[in-house]
Amino acid sequence: MIKVENKEGYSVITLNRPDKLNALNLQMRTELISKLKEINSNREIRAVILTGEGRAFCVGADVNELAQDFTDDLRQTFYPIVREIRFSDKIYIAAINGVTAGACIGIVLSTDIKIARRDVRFVTAFQRLGLTSDTGVAYFLLKLVKNQRAYELAVLGGEFTAEEAEKWGLLKISENPLQEAESLAKKIVNGPFQSYVAGKKLANLILYSDLEKFLEYESSIQGYLGKTEDFKEGISSFKEKREPKFKGI
Repeated sequence: MIKVENKEGYSVITLNRPDKLNALNLQMRTELISKLKEINSNREIRAVILTGEGRAFCVGADVNELAQDFTDDLRQTFYPIVREIRFSDKIYIAAINGVTAGACIGIVLSTDIKIARRDVRFVTAFQRLGLTSDTGVAYFLLKLVKNQRAYELAVLGGEFTAEEAEKWGLLKISENPLQEAESLAKKIVNGPFQSYVAGKKLANLILYSDLEKFLEYESSIQGYLGKTEDFKEGISSFKEKREPKFKGI
């Protein structure tokens, strides 16, 4: 489910479950954490590219395999992915090849550099299930995009496009994100790498020093919402392909 190709000084990690639009089930999350740890401990690797197989980058958690305890699941199998990306001494590049939804938006936003196709859509689908955003989606949006639209997405959910994200300064649009990501990775490998790492550490101090506190709070809220009647209705309506009838409880 996770494909890794090690090249000269950089790695390409491909989310490889195209028949499910690369939805992150438990096996996939566990494999991804393991691969990230392995790569982050390899001193020969300086840059890492994340991409998806098929027509999606990743559509978030697999709703057919949701955990019963969201708080614990987020802390054990989602947040380690974000930490390995954000706090490593590698430069992470997201090559966003297709639709990106849910938790995978948080994973994309945790990377250092984001490159997307023009037709990519980002779908914050949590509220459709009676949940709030998780995996740092609200955190990264409100840290990196200081406008009313980002606030509405964090609170009410909805979609945004790669073109919108480029205007916000979140990412760069490319006709071939993977090709451009590999070109950039090669420059990183052959550049003043310690300077890049130092820059990332400074950025982490300025922007993300409170990330751990946020994730702890976020997981508690999501754990609560996962036990509400609205969540049960959200899941039922999603599986039955109908509009949900929420009661606010």
